[in-house]
Amino acid sequence: MIKIDPAEFYADDVLTCPVAAAVQTFSGKWKPILLHMLCERQMHFAQIDRALPKASKKVLTEQLRELEADGLITRTPTDERRVRVIYALSATGEKLAPILVQLYVWQKSRENEALTEAA
Repeated sequence: MIKIDPAEFYADDVLTCPVAAAVQTFSGKWKPILLHMLCERQMHFAQIDRALPKASKKVLTEQLRELEADGLITRTPTDERRVRVIYALSATGEKLAPILVQLYVWQKSRENEALTEAA
């Protein structure tokens, strides 16, 4: 288990805060959804595009490139012209998957609490 240095965990400077840096890697309008989709299976761009009709191709491409640059996903060409590619979680992205599940559980718990309080 990793020992957490409280001085690092509660860093005042966002640039040196590991939690802020981690969250920043998957922050973006479509990044959490893209990661969730790729947790389930690898996908071609066209499949991703069809699954997210409200997202523009330009924004999807940008966010996929950023996730690839951050080492969370891989982009593998499937033909010689490199036109068709498959996106998948990288080994680093696979390590993030259980954390995303915990974020899901946390958010659902918050929603249930809000519903209970409203009733």
